[in-house]
Amino acid sequence: MKKFLLLMVFLSSWLFSDSVLLLKKGWQLVGVSSSITSMSDFNSTYVEEIWHFDASTQQWLGYSTDADIRLKMNNANVQELSSLKSWHGFWIKSKEAWALTLKDETLSTAPADENKSNDIIELKEGWNLISLPVDTVLSADIFKGMTVWKYNANKEWEFYDTEQTTESFPRLGHIKNSDGIWVKALEDTNISVINEASELHNFTTTAEMEAYITERATIYQRPYCGIEPFFIENTFEETVLPMVDGTVTANDSGAEDATGTNLQESDVDESDIVKHDGVHIFYATKDDRSKNYINVTSFSRLVSGNNTALQQITFADNRRIDSFYLVNNKLVVLSHLYTNITHTQIDIFDVSDTDNIQNISATKIDGYMVTSRVVGENLYLVTSFTPEYTVEYPKIYQELSESCKEYFSDFFYSTNDYQQYAGCYQLQEDANGAYFQYDYDNPIVTVSDLIPNIESDKIAKQPLITPSRLYASAKQQQSATMTTISHMNLSDGSYKQSNSFMGYSSVQYASSNAFYLVSNEYPIYYDFNNYKDRSVIYKFDFDTGLTYKGAGSVYGYALNQFALSEYNDVLRMATTEGFSWGSTGTNNSIYTLKENNNLLEVQGVLSGLGKEGETIQSVRFIGDRGYVVTFRQTDPLYTIDLSDASRPLKVGELEVNGYSAYLHPIGEDKLLGIGRDADANGVLEGVKIELFDVSDFAHPMSLDSITLANNTHSELEFNHKALAYRSSDNLFAFPYRSYDNYDASNALGVYQVKENALLGYDAINSDVSNGWGEHRGLIFDMNDTTYVSFFAGDTVVTQTLNVNN
Repeated sequence: MKKFLLLMVFLSSWLFSDSVLLLKKGWQLVGVSSSITSMSDFNSTYVEEIWHFDASTQQWLGYSTDADIRLKMNNANVQELSSLKSWHGFWIKSKEAWALTLKDETLSTAPADENKSNDIIELKEGWNLISLPVDTVLSADIFKGMTVWKYNANKEWEFYDTEQTTESFPRLGHIKNSDGIWVKALEDTNISVINEASELHNFTTTAEMEAYITERATIYQRPYCGIEPFFIENTFEETVLPMVDGTVTANDSGAEDATGTNLQESDVDESDIVKHDGVHIFYATKDDRSKNYINVTSFSRLVSGNNTALQQITFADNRRIDSFYLVNNKLVVLSHLYTNITHTQIDIFDVSDTDNIQNISATKIDGYMVTSRVVGENLYLVTSFTPEYTVEYPKIYQELSESCKEYFSDFFYSTNDYQQYAGCYQLQEDANGAYFQYDYDNPIVTVSDLIPNIESDKIAKQPLITPSRLYASAKQQQSATMTTISHMNLSDGSYKQSNSFMGYSSVQYASSNAFYLVSNEYPIYYDFNNYKDRSVIYKFDFDTGLTYKGAGSVYGYALNQFALSEYNDVLRMATTEGFSWGSTGTNNSIYTLKENNNLLEVQGVLSGLGKEGETIQSVRFIGDRGYVVTFRQTDPLYTIDLSDASRPLKVGELEVNGYSAYLHPIGEDKLLGIGRDADANGVLEGVKIELFDVSDFAHPMSLDSITLANNTHSELEFNHKALAYRSSDNLFAFPYRSYDNYDASNALGVYQVKENALLGYDAINSDVSNGWGEHRGLIFDMNDTTYVSFFAGDTVVTQTLNVNN
């Protein structure tokens, strides 16, 4: 127990407030990410001498705790080393293993000016002995056009230059902040580690790419000190208009004014579980993952009262249908296929004749499907793949030193001088009573699947990712997950090409011109200098080459795809920094960014939206206007003027109870908000529909609202596709779920915006009660009659609607 407490003191110092460097006996080339202002930090008990190379004078500086060595230095005209900067590397000779503990000055003295940075390495022309000034692991690619040497833990030199011109030394794999390295610069230059860490580069050869991925996977899995990482009531009276049951005959000419998938951008299609062509309807269940089929029916069949399917498209293998598209008589089915690894399956069917449906292509991609979009007849599919590998570390057995015998005894306990036990912290005892430590510098990596493949009935199995089209950051201390955009032509199902980057995408947005992929996974783009989370946005054009156009970064995280929007070549993005339950508060902002020279450069920023502790709950950008809802106790709706990208302005705000989780435009002057009601203390209640008037942009106002019972929730709160809306008469519908003790029921709420009021019709109930699932509503006209269908699993309920005109 005492040993455990001592180790926890060491770890808490290392991980949370201080920087701790474990030093071995003998000579080492090292660095620390904190400045050393006094050489007294190097105790004479442990240190014999230290050397640093001054790049300004191209001369050595020395320091020693030994009087004889100091005399020799003086006689050789060696100037005394009196301090070390955070980016200085140095040679040190230790008398025994020990721990150098330094206060992390970055935490206590983080600059108020966010543009001021402590991550700069100052390089002089010629040789420089340096280290990384931030706690991270990077590849040597940050030193483009330079020569780099590293003396590793095995007392071997590793080498890097841009051309990798020598094979006499091992390739330099990675650089930690505790590594001292030699860099030869062609001219004086400064390097920002933070900027270089997020900049993407590609690879020249397959071997180089695979070595990078393997190294990254190994670093990410390595434990700390032998221990796995740990981290640490509305009074509105609803107007209810009755639904009229009945059977209506119809011909096969199809429906009129039928709702379709609710899209963020009108010219960018999104996959769904219900699609139609005006005559036939295709729908898939999402209630039971064991079901793997799509039903086909028709509008005329539904209005006649026949809810059984005309046809059924089935699959024999172990897959789960996610969603599909219906484009020019092509049904494009996207599925997750599970074998030894997860695959994404794309099946394209010709459904021009529903009595004779033909499969025209089948494609399988290794990895998990993230999202997709269709523009014209082009499918853009985003997938994520994590390499399959195992990492083992060799055991190094050794005899216990006298200090380690004390450390492992039950009679000694001290927290005042734990440096002397540094060599003991990583030791472990095996079943035979022998002591060993893991050799983390020489991992044994066994790879089963390193990169994803693609194969189809048209192409043989081949790598999905290629060296010239995989973009990676220099920062390697992160997951080895790869995100890929793949382009397929839907007319014949042919695969065109892919583009990839190392990292995970948390949010994806597509305009008709480009795909924007956002990554905020910790610690990929952590701001080391200011200790703030950052999001990086990658842009890929929808051109013939699916070209990578560049990246930009902002502070905070995006809620969902609606937090981004492109307008007049400017990307707008809303973010939240912090969490409502956090101790540091929150900050909600809108950024505008524009592509310039392979960068998404910030044009303007509007910060400070919301009160203390509030986070963004919904966003909608419409033209040069923006709407943002924040929430903790009440719902402030903010109106934002984005007509000047360099100067986004908050124009107006409105506070109401609850919040809107989804915002939908109703014409030019109204906004529909659907989310949850809340009491005066911010306690959430039932589903709430709110109608806003935004004709006076500076003074938005609530026109009407409807609140459902306290025990209701809706899929629309997190999935915009759950809304069926048609602009001709402002009818809309969405599914919701009610709970009564242990019983649950699903219903489709049907409503209408009429002038300045919300009208509610009788809800359509479904007998599907098990599981949330994904449900859809469909509003359409046939024979001068309006109908509403509710798709819940395999069950379809269709009723006529007496519309209030």
